[in-house]
Amino acid sequence: MAIGICALLFVAMVSATALLAAEVTITGTISEEGIVADDGQVYAVVKNDKGDELMDHVNKKVRATGTVEEREGKKVITVTSFEVTE
Repeated sequence: MAIGICALLFVAMVSATALLAAEVTITGTISEEGIVADDGQVYAVVKNDKGDELMDHVNKKVRATGTVEEREGKKVITVTSFEVTE
């Protein structure tokens, strides 16, 4: 029975991780902290080629696509593409 419970917990954990890793699109304004989404949520931007390029557009409105995860209680986006919308 204990093995069955552990197996169910493992499946639930893997499913939750897969859902969190889904690609999303966020619309917001670039600030020094990252993307401030239209709903007020702040997303830190992972340092990679696209993330660094995105952060060159401080104070501009953007639409960014990437994977979002939570690290140390903060939302973090790994940007795969973006466009400046203003």
